[in-house]
Amino acid sequence: MLKKSDYRVVRALGHGSFGSAFLVTEIASGKQLVWKKMAIVDDEDRRMALSEAEMLRNNKSEFLVEYYGSFEDESEFYILMEYCDKGDLRKYINNLRELGAFISEDKLWEIFAQLTEAINSLHSKNIIHRDLKPENVFMTEFFFVKLGDLGMAKVIIGTQQYQTRIGGTIQYFPPELLSEAGVSGITKTNQGPLGFIVQTKQCDMFSLGVIIYELTTLKHPFADQNGEVLRTNIIKCQPDPLPNYGSNTSSNN
Repeated sequence: MLKKSDYRVVRALGHGSFGSAFLVTEIASGKQLVWKKMAIVDDEDRRMALSEAEMLRNNKSEFLVEYYGSFEDESEFYILMEYCDKGDLRKYINNLRELGAFISEDKLWEIFAQLTEAINSLHSKNIIHRDLKPENVFMTEFFFVKLGDLGMAKVIIGTQQYQTRIGGTIQYFPPELLSEAGVSGITKTNQGPLGFIVQTKQCDMFSLGVIIYELTTLKHPFADQNGEVLRTNIIKCQPDPLPNYGSNTSSNN
């Protein structure tokens, strides 16, 4: 049985809406892993934590972050996962921007293909990720892409669209979600529920498109500090065209 004392915390990796991630070392083997730590205050917290662990355990794919186990200790739930040592796609985008460089066309297609495989591995089982964004796309030592953070993922019931409280990150919502949800609660940092609406597999595909746009241009296609302007941009605005790749516009990154 897994227990907290089997691991040594190396450093914090990040903090999200539903928990904090840490790099840890398994003491017996020296293997580096990530554990996601979630506070368990009530039964709903426990249900959500168990649901995420089950989603990871039941969905094995070379394009998904590997699951190693989970346990509860002193009102905290821990999920042990694969450590992707090149960080996430947000870090990759930021590094390109700092270097004044752009991703090469070959690398862009490589990442796009792997992300498509990752999403398909979920959609083929009627699972919607619901929170696709650069922060949830991880990269291994050889820049192999792994999709992670299934905390918002939901299974489509039967042949119906999944009816749920909206989940995810505003900047990656498709126009139809924002049109139905209205402006209530939309802010730059809001990642919480906005009301009961329908989310489908197509929502994931829109989010993928935004990620690829960011990866190509190093900027968000609709970004604005004002939440209502952001919503309007997503619903009504046409982003600037993607650059034409050629010898003068691509790099070797």
